[in-house]
Amino acid sequence: MNSLTISGRSQIAKIRMRTPVDITHGLELEQQLLDRVLSGQVQCGYALWRSQQALVVPKSATNRSNFQAASDYCAAQGWPVVIRSTGGELTPQSEGFINLTMAIKCKKGQMSIRDSYLVICNAILGWLSDNGIQGRCSSIEGAFCDGDFNVVVGEQKIAGTAQRWKKITNPLASTDGSDTALLMHAVILCDGDLAAMWNISNQFYEKCQLTPFIVEGKHISLAQLMNKSGESFVLKSLDGLDAYLNNYIEKYI
Repeated sequence: MNSLTISGRSQIAKIRMRTPVDITHGLELEQQLLDRVLSGQVQCGYALWRSQQALVVPKSATNRSNFQAASDYCAAQGWPVVIRSTGGELTPQSEGFINLTMAIKCKKGQMSIRDSYLVICNAILGWLSDNGIQGRCSSIEGAFCDGDFNVVVGEQKIAGTAQRWKKITNPLASTDGSDTALLMHAVILCDGDLAAMWNISNQFYEKCQLTPFIVEGKHISLAQLMNKSGESFVLKSLDGLDAYLNNYIEKYI
C-alpha cells in the first residue's frame, strides 16, 4: 500500500511507496517532502519509495557529445536515462532497490558535513544491525557514485548517499531558530541482478567515450547477505526499515 501520513502531534511527514514508480515521480516525492519542511507544515520527515529501472545521471552528463546516442542505446536495452539536477555520477535504479529520503531542520553551522551525512547513514546502519549485519561508512574504489559516506559491509557497498541544503525563508518554519533544511537520500541495494546493472552502467560510460570503472565485486545486496530474494523480501525489508525509522526520526522533532 502506498501512503502519506502526517502525525499531528509530532509533525512528522511519512511517505511510503511500496509499488515501484517512475523515477521522476520519486524525485517529485523528495521535493514534496522538502517543501513540507521548508513551509513549516512539518518538523521533519522521511520517504521510502521504489523506482522502476532507470539510469539516473547528473546534468553535466548531457555535455558529452555522445550523450544522446548513449541514452538511446541504454533505453533500447530497457534502461531509460533520466537527468537529475544535482551532481555526482550515474546511479542505477531498480525495482529491487529501496530509496530512503529524509528531511530535517537545523541551524547553519550546527552540523559538520560528516555529522549531516551520519543522520541518514546511522539510520541505515542501525537497521542493518537489527538484522544482524554490521556495516560502516567508507569510500569503495570501483563502486558506483563512490564517496566517503557509502554504507558498506566488509569491503562492499550496500548503499549510496547524497544530500543537499536549502535555506528556510518561511517564518512559520523558523520559529524554533532553524534556518536551514537538510534533504538526504540513500539508495539501498536490496535485491536484483547487480551484475546486469553495472554492465549497462559501464556501457553508458563507454558510449559517452568515458572510461568504465564500476566493478561488480565491489557491491553487495541485502538479499545476498541474508540469502533471500524476491518481491516479498523487498517489501518485508521496506516495511522493516519503515518501522525502524518511525522511532529513529523522533529525535529530530
